[in-house]
Amino acid sequence: PQNTPLNGELKPQSDDEDYVDDFGFYPNRSEAETVSAIRYYHVRNIVRSHRVRTFPTIDTDTDTNADTNKGTGPYTYSILPFRSTISNAGRGVFIDGFAPAGTLLSFFPGKVWPKEHLMAASIQTQMQFQNDPRNQLSMRYDDILIDSRQSPYTVVKNLWAAGHIVNHPPPPIKSATKKEGSNDDQSKDTDEWSNSAYRFQPRQGPNCVTVPINFTEGLFTDQNDKLREYIPNEYELPPKSWAKDVFENETIVMQGMGLVALRDVKDEELFYDYRMSPNENAKGPEGLYPPWYYVWDVDAATNRWSTDDA
Repeated sequence: PQNTPLNGELKPQSDDEDYVDDFGFYPNRSEAETVSAIRYYHVRNIVRSHRVRTFPTIDTDTDTNADTNKGTGPYTYSILPFRSTISNAGRGVFIDGFAPAGTLLSFFPGKVWPKEHLMAASIQTQMQFQNDPRNQLSMRYDDILIDSRQSPYTVVKNLWAAGHIVNHPPPPIKSATKKEGSNDDQSKDTDEWSNSAYRFQPRQGPNCVTVPINFTEGLFTDQNDKLREYIPNEYELPPKSWAKDVFENETIVMQGMGLVALRDVKDEELFYDYRMSPNENAKGPEGLYPPWYYVWDVDAATNRWSTDDA
């Protein structure tokens, strides 16, 4: 057929330039060839996402199916970018399936800036870091920067390298009415389910959190060496030898970041607290953060960006 998503000829449901499809993509803002290519990768990623959950694990020693239940893959979940549940947010990342609390859900792709090179960056480079309209510059607690601004959204080698598309959770939904005999805290599960205002967002706030990840040489021994190609990062400049952590037992191949589930997650959009640095030039509390940004954890934000050494 000539009018299918695979050949890019599927017409958008609207001619509006701001029309967003189910993938969080703006088809009316792109050329036909671009739309065709994006559609191809949308379908390809959905197929890949399905296969990692259904394709059986192969025992590399015997070259046989290692799963007793054929057709069940090694993963209970996968992740995919779709249109966010947040209005006007564009893309968001959703988990397809179930992952218990503590599961590594995603990686942040992009260039890695070791601390020593970041501190010595030129004025021009520092000014370029100010241009981050999509909030895709992520700082580890050891001051290593992950720059995901040029990382792709759709054409990805590693299906889990979508951390840079995960959104900050929207402000909490407050109940218009208060149940008789209840206190002011309407965030409990019992209140959420009993009040219609919560039914579209029964669990509010972040459901995952950032963690530093060090890809060490020991991860890529023997047959696992082929996994190196799935590391979604590369150094802008390699770390200096004197800056390497003397407490590391293994050689670090690459430094990165990931997202770990704060609670059990299932078939829902992923959110993590951006913990944005406040605007130092703000003239009042209203100018510290963008209008859409809600501070979910005041203490964590204060601890993250406090310059008080006391």
